[in-house]
Amino acid sequence: MLTDLHCHMLPGIDDGSREMEQSLAMARIAVADGISTTVVTPHHLNGVYSNPAQRIRSGIEQLNDALQKAAIGLNILPGCELHLTPELPAELDCGSALTIANKGKAALVELPVHTVPMGAEHLLEQLLAMGLTPVIAHPERNSELRRMPQRLGEWVQMGCLGQVTVQSCTGRFGEVVQQSAKFMVQNGYIHVAASDAHRDRRRIPQLTPAREPISKWTSIEAARLIIEAYPTDLAAGRQLELELLHRALPTPKKPWWRKMVGG
Repeated sequence: MLTDLHCHMLPGIDDGSREMEQSLAMARIAVADGISTTVVTPHHLNGVYSNPAQRIRSGIEQLNDALQKAAIGLNILPGCELHLTPELPAELDCGSALTIANKGKAALVELPVHTVPMGAEHLLEQLLAMGLTPVIAHPERNSELRRMPQRLGEWVQMGCLGQVTVQSCTGRFGEVVQQSAKFMVQNGYIHVAASDAHRDRRRIPQLTPAREPISKWTSIEAARLIIEAYPTDLAAGRQLELELLHRALPTPKKPWWRKMVGG
């Protein structure tokens, strides 16, 4: 069974599901895709939405009650999509901001759409020093990281992980984003595929559509790790056996900027 680490299924709490009926429709789609566990990840600290831990826990209680009444067998775990801000380390330290599945091991970290904020490396180092693994949400959709993917590679070398969106792999966000996803996956910058679902139409909670493109770009085993094994391990608070992915990846491609200079 599959684990979705990034999903906006809690109703009325951010730009995801608007109401409980839509959340239940999303849950049915997830279960039909083979997803047994969903980590709900409302936006927090992004300047628009503030969703501290207690608000999310309350929303999960209501969602679980509705799932039970509707006989939908989906396990819901707490989480946040955390904007990378100077306030984030303190919020995580005091428990106001939630880690992935509330295990205190990894944190799903979001960047602005077009930029990487000043001091990003320092903030990531702070999280790592706290014993947390930053999981960078959808880097393939960040304009600056698309231009300079080696920066994401440097963060991975520091100890961060990368999370690609399923619909980026399938081309839903366009060819440029899909090619960026391909490059990041092939070069070992991506460790998890997640839905980042927001609705029961278009941006829906499915993981299996990523299997074909990721397998084609890398290998069947790499796709299994990225779609199945690593998300489940993170939700359980387990450390990832990253060497397994390294062995399953093809020989790294030369970055475009090295091709340009003949490196």
